[in-house]
Amino acid sequence: MPVVPMFHANAWGLPYSCAMNGSKLVLPGPKLDGASLQQLIAEEGVTATVGVPTVWLQLLQYCQRENLSLAPLKRVIAGGSAVPESMIEQLAERGIEMRQLWGMTELSPCGTTGTPKLKHQGLAGPELNALLTKQGRPVYGVDIRIVDDAGLPLPHDGVSFGNLQVRGPWVLSQYFKRELDANHSGDGWFHTGDVVTIDPDGFMRITDRTKDVIKSGGEWISSIDLENILVGHPAVAEAAAIAVPHPKWDERPLMVVTLKPGARATREELLAYFDGKIAKWWTPNDVVFVDELPHTATGKLLKMKLREQFRDHQWPEA
Repeated sequence: MPVVPMFHANAWGLPYSCAMNGSKLVLPGPKLDGASLQQLIAEEGVTATVGVPTVWLQLLQYCQRENLSLAPLKRVIAGGSAVPESMIEQLAERGIEMRQLWGMTELSPCGTTGTPKLKHQGLAGPELNALLTKQGRPVYGVDIRIVDDAGLPLPHDGVSFGNLQVRGPWVLSQYFKRELDANHSGDGWFHTGDVVTIDPDGFMRITDRTKDVIKSGGEWISSIDLENILVGHPAVAEAAAIAVPHPKWDERPLMVVTLKPGARATREELLAYFDGKIAKWWTPNDVVFVDELPHTATGKLLKMKLREQFRDHQWPEA
């Protein structure tokens, strides 16, 4: 069941690959709410489904609230944005495997998939979750690397993070009716706009989009890490971390949060939830609560709108 719009990279190619494999294809249409998807999974016997994490957050929250099963679902594949570890744990408790993938329309469209290697057999608990939170390793025909702002390659040690570049036979060589520009390097690599780490086994972890990274005091803070931690709080339905101008540090993280129906939480409680999970200086300076977060047509957080909305936010210490 592809919960991905057809206009979005041809639903990640699934209408074609499913037909090639003789798979039953369940199309949800316009109803992507938790109740409709849970009903389709049960009535149509869906065993595998794909979509952005926002969809699975809503589905899990609905099933928890109504005490419903997700049988016979066995595997959820997520892309479009990073999956929080709390979601992986909730699915595993239901016997469902979470796999991440990453790609772009410019890659036709898949670039990596989170398929474990033979050496990872036997992993469980936190070790397995740490692997599954990564966006995976390159598929056949795709090469990836990370470079610094000067374009110099960085080591694949799982620690160094830099700008992700991709190349391959079906990675675009230039945009239609556009001259070659900064989107392509002189040696044939495509700039994706993602900031990532790559470990020695080739597994990539996205830490941010270049336009979303928070630069505080000259150092980078990953908005994705902050969001994925906070959605693990039992009262939080969804969270967005955005950079807001700060008089001393240039930028500081602001968390924009929606709560689950009937749940309550304070600013101080949510800020304290970060303790011990990140470096102290990464801790956001403030939390604001909203009824709803804006999303793109493909279900991704629309951070540009949030940055515009909160650009004049007054920090508590000010």
